[in-house]
Amino acid sequence: MFQIVRKPRSFSVLFFLVMLSVFFIFPAPASGLTEVEANPVNTPQSAVVLIVDGLSAPFIYPELTPHALDGTPLEKAELENIPEISKESARVLEFRAPQTFTEGGHSVLVTGNPGADSELVSFKDATVFDILHREGYLCIAVMERGDSWSIRAEQDVILRDENNSINKIKIILEQHEPSSDNPETPEGLLQVMEEAADKAPGYVTSKETREKYSGYNRWGVETACNIVKYMARNKPEQKYLLTINVGAVDSSGHHRDNYGYIDCIECLDNDISSLYELCKKNDLAFVLTADHGMGFSKDDSKGGHQSKKFTDTDEAQLVPLIVHTQDVESGIIRGKHGQEDFAPTLLGVLDIPDRPRFAEGKQILLTDHVNLKVELPEKGSVELRKNGNGKDGNVKEGNVKDGSIVASLQHDDEFLFLGLEPESTYTVSATLDSGNSLEEQEKELTLETDSVLEFTEKGQKIEESSEESSESDSGSGKNSTAGFSKKESGKSNSSLTHLIGYLLIGLVNLVGIVIIAKILKKS
Repeated sequence: MFQIVRKPRSFSVLFFLVMLSVFFIFPAPASGLTEVEANPVNTPQSAVVLIVDGLSAPFIYPELTPHALDGTPLEKAELENIPEISKESARVLEFRAPQTFTEGGHSVLVTGNPGADSELVSFKDATVFDILHREGYLCIAVMERGDSWSIRAEQDVILRDENNSINKIKIILEQHEPSSDNPETPEGLLQVMEEAADKAPGYVTSKETREKYSGYNRWGVETACNIVKYMARNKPEQKYLLTINVGAVDSSGHHRDNYGYIDCIECLDNDISSLYELCKKNDLAFVLTADHGMGFSKDDSKGGHQSKKFTDTDEAQLVPLIVHTQDVESGIIRGKHGQEDFAPTLLGVLDIPDRPRFAEGKQILLTDHVNLKVELPEKGSVELRKNGNGKDGNVKEGNVKDGSIVASLQHDDEFLFLGLEPESTYTVSATLDSGNSLEEQEKELTLETDSVLEFTEKGQKIEESSEESSESDSGSGKNSTAGFSKKESGKSNSSLTHLIGYLLIGLVNLVGIVIIAKILKKS
């Protein structure tokens, strides 16, 4: 009997040692992120993006003048709030839509690809929504237009006008099944949005055309305000992206003349200040843009943007981009930019270096800092050092001196360095905890915009993608984010090792359970 008691204990010890050795030989995949601020940054808590359907920049920017197809200069909107918002924001002077229709414009904005359509939006990791979901953001939308099937599918919850009609408004609430990676939509938020849907018809009951059109826009803006207020009061810790599309400006261009068009813009100008002030109060990024513009054949005529006669005009292509948040430097951003630059620019404002999978646009650098994400194939250590390449030898207060180590971090597979100096050169050194070799132990790069730098294990093919720099008054931009295929191949061997490890662990567990069961049965 004494031997029977001792024997299972020896089996248990052996079982424990075998399992322990397997865990050491085949470590579980790392999934953490170590973050460090080289210099202080003020990342917005969340972001609000207001897309004004059909808003043409020449009708609201003081530097531009709208013209009809016959060459006649057209009257511009007389605004109060948008110019004041612009004074506190970064305003991109030339921001051009490559596709001058609603579905195309929205698809380009969210993917960063100038040829994007609804199908591309539906692809894995293709949009800003995919990136933000990985970062723990809730994606909320209030859309009177632009609510294509794939845009809707990217939202955690969305209010949309099923009829896309001011006269036959039908606002419905759609909530998508949350995945394990996405945050749960608060019940209180759903209640706020349901109440907004019920109230929507009351905004367009007026028989006066002006009031009906402006009421349609007002519903979208006021609903957005109520959502921001709810999140600030009840879920201040939850990051989110709120996307709003208001559709009456576009409808006014199509169904009223150019005077009705600017009248609708002026009414919207009166309504948006409350949303802007809420964003400032709650430390949210506020972004104003459009999916496309609007052109007119002549004075006192109805407009268009998608037909061949309009699609190549500045009035149809040039749309506003106005961005406000604490770290964004106010002023006019010159140079040529396109809607494909929107996705990387928005992510840059949120201090997220990752990019949508098919993005071709360049980040418009709106802050005085850049960020660097370093990825390893498995857990390891990374050291970031600033090279001695200062332009004039001067160092801003708080900045890292040339030749100094910015940070030395250990025991993770992803590292995020925030608040680095633009146009400075850095050296990144990396080693793996396992002792496995890397293709390169050290890499040097000049950071002109946010970047992602990936190290791969020795023997694996590396495919790198880079962007040409884009010159503007605010500086130049370059994104060294690795291509999708590179990221997949860069971790394939490591994933295979982990899979083998898991299989062996499972086998050992199964054998152990069988042995223990037999011993218990004998005893």
